[in-house]
Amino acid sequence: MAKEDFIKEISVDAQIVYKNHHILASLIIAQGCLESAWGTSELATKGHNLFGMKGEYNGQYVTMMTWEVINGENVQVPAKFRKYPSWKESIEDLANLYLNGVSWDKDHYRAVVGETDYQKATAALVKAGYATDPNYATKLNSIIFTYKLTQYDTTEGVPNNPDPSNPDPIVDLPSKEFDGKDITLNMSLPKDVYFPQLHVASQDNTQAIEVIGADPDLLDDTTGKKDIEFTITRTADNGTEYDLLVNDNILYLDEKKFNHQKYFITDIEINQEGTLSKKVTASHVFVVTLNNHYVEDTISGTFTVRKMLDFVFKGTKLRYIFKDKESEFSSVEQDNFGDRFGNELMDEIVEDYGLELDVDNYKVYVYKKMGKRINHTLDTRYNMPGITIKTSSQGCSTRARGYGAIKENSSTDSKKTQYVFDPVLYKHPDEDKFLIDGMPRWAEPLRDEKYKKESSMLAALKKYVNPYPQTEIEVDYEYIYEPKLLKIQEDFWKGDTLHILADTSYGVTYEDDVRLLSIQYKPLNPYAKPTLTFANFRKDIQDIRMEQEKRLKDQKRYMQKLRMMI
Repeated sequence: MAKEDFIKEISVDAQIVYKNHHILASLIIAQGCLESAWGTSELATKGHNLFGMKGEYNGQYVTMMTWEVINGENVQVPAKFRKYPSWKESIEDLANLYLNGVSWDKDHYRAVVGETDYQKATAALVKAGYATDPNYATKLNSIIFTYKLTQYDTTEGVPNNPDPSNPDPIVDLPSKEFDGKDITLNMSLPKDVYFPQLHVASQDNTQAIEVIGADPDLLDDTTGKKDIEFTITRTADNGTEYDLLVNDNILYLDEKKFNHQKYFITDIEINQEGTLSKKVTASHVFVVTLNNHYVEDTISGTFTVRKMLDFVFKGTKLRYIFKDKESEFSSVEQDNFGDRFGNELMDEIVEDYGLELDVDNYKVYVYKKMGKRINHTLDTRYNMPGITIKTSSQGCSTRARGYGAIKENSSTDSKKTQYVFDPVLYKHPDEDKFLIDGMPRWAEPLRDEKYKKESSMLAALKKYVNPYPQTEIEVDYEYIYEPKLLKIQEDFWKGDTLHILADTSYGVTYEDDVRLLSIQYKPLNPYAKPTLTFANFRKDIQDIRMEQEKRLKDQKRYMQKLRMMI
């Protein structure tokens, strides 16, 4: 490709950036020319990466050899470089760098944004340390002058909304990453907790009184949402704390993993039948914060999970901590995300990005997958009195249609409704395996006006259509104190994978490694039986049928043994 052709190839996208973000098109074009060898470098051809951006882009990358200084010597090592769908995304990513800066300084390249003199802009880049080449600015200036690139520093002829699929990135969101400083809770809480306790405080938080005689029941799962419930009877000795148990007052509970967890009382039910009692329901501060936080703004574009958390947590006390590498979370395309309460938006982020959460008051620990494989067996013969296994194919679907945003001034007649894009039909790739009576399984149409692009609706339908039968396992667990077992069996928590063995006189009814997703337990009573719920398993029809056939064979063998005994 001739140099002039390459300039024309990338000039339109550079002008769009100039119009939207006030970054000189001449600067971006010159950088593209210099850093990609006019679009001919291996990185530019293999990964559409014009500017040598390292890492991943939506989970995509190419591996290239690069020079690094190791032990004082220059050596070549393999490194990941971002792979883009086209040069357009590479240009937009460079603009995002100038707009959003780096992790330690969001204003690192701010001097480039809004600068109208290209020589000052190139000098600002060198000053910010963008390139190690001391002649980097001089080389850019030469390219801009020689090829008259300032002619592209204009918005004339550039549409007002040139790229609706890639609108302005978020540039003004304060980072909500945890900075190591905890929010101070009630100062009258005991500093050293040697056993689990429950305290109640008024809304002004000036006092905290221990609640005696309550045995809270806590439900904790991998979404981070936590609620407690308990009933307390009024006695002659607990009048003060009993009277403090009213709506919106604060409870502090020592959980199994985190102490002094803050809950707000949401519901009170008073019962008087001989004795006076209250049934108290409370939600964790994480839940209450999101339930009462309305996000008025909306955003569209392809965003990282960090940007999404910053967007939803903005204006709250919540902070996040990544427990898994950010690179493990792919960026996701969003359409009109926002204009809803924080709890709804957080549910969507959890679904879209595959997050799992653990919450310590205002600190939100973010995992791709929490927990680990644990050496622990739940066995009906000694520590699992009960197990319930539910399998259902109701609600399974193999295809569905999706309807997105409605065009302005469209007819109110549903039959004549016009949409921004034609309704999308999605068929699951394994549909043939899950037909019922030879027919596909239709889901209810997915209708959501937030989707203004066909690609976004298609992504939503892929999550919406699910042909796999759902299996839910719930067990009663009984803690058995056995010193010998303590030496070989590990304690477990939500997210962990352990072994289940359900045995009867008729043989084994269930055996598998399963993952714990939620636990309902009593934090103040470590010896109470918790209720454990394991992952919803997606097994195809063939697997389920094979299991059924195995059970039938086992039953036949059992019947044959009985006949031989008679």
